[in-house]
Amino acid sequence: MKIPLRSLLCAALLGFATTAQAQDDPNAAPGNDEIIVTGDLKEEPPRRPLQPETAKTSKALASDAGIFARCLNDSSLALQRSVVEGHFRDRKTQMALDRLIRSHQGCYPRYHVPMRTKIGHFGICNPEMAGATRGYVDVVAGKADFKSEMSVCRALYDRLALVEEVLHVYAPHFMLTPADTLNKETIARFRAREAVRGKFRSPMDRRFYNTIACMVQLAPQESVRLVRTRSSTEGETQLRNQIIAKASYCTNNAEKVSVDPPQFRGYVADALYHWTIAAKNVETLIPIELSAR
Repeated sequence: MKIPLRSLLCAALLGFATTAQAQDDPNAAPGNDEIIVTGDLKEEPPRRPLQPETAKTSKALASDAGIFARCLNDSSLALQRSVVEGHFRDRKTQMALDRLIRSHQGCYPRYHVPMRTKIGHFGICNPEMAGATRGYVDVVAGKADFKSEMSVCRALYDRLALVEEVLHVYAPHFMLTPADTLNKETIARFRAREAVRGKFRSPMDRRFYNTIACMVQLAPQESVRLVRTRSSTEGETQLRNQIIAKASYCTNNAEKVSVDPPQFRGYVADALYHWTIAAKNVETLIPIELSAR
């Protein structure tokens, strides 16, 4: 019997929403507005489904976030520590990321402050429109029927890129192994930290993170190599496939698993970071004395 598909496609995660307004308010409900463009035709023309733009936007935002994270170097380490150790929905994390971006405008690609900006804008969401995600294009009349639009939170990508950069800087040679991730004490420390951070997670975020954390636990070495491999390369694709295959237990042995590569990489880095500090039995990879400067 065919196993039902368990999709890890990130379009429904906390990084996405239907309106920019919903992104500035984490408690706001998704909007129901639709953009409809119609025309009268004598006969039904051929229609071609629109290609989702979220994948392109996701890749671009991940690239921008990487540029920002690498530019920071060892400046504002106290803020970096708050961002890395916190959760995307934690108000303290959001404020720290907002301050970090505002104080390093030269490092932030396409830095722009909207006319109406709420406190914490860059850390709460900082939405970017990703274009229409459903609908059809009339290839004859050149008209379209757009069913919905999608906005993507840059803040999610910015935080995950910073986590990855911290791994590069402060644990460049550390190799996490199954001996670490299957150790009872390490598992207990990992779970204890997640019990605190997990209270900020949405149900979808929790499901996705737990699945990725499980994958890192069962394929720790491949996960380390993935984060150390350049993004959008064949090597990254191979490692991603190896992780998913080796850790099929984490997806109930689903026959097909679909992921958004940039977010998958980011979540792997996040889970890898917390498995690493659990294995090392430390509170953070960023030295306390440096972050206190």
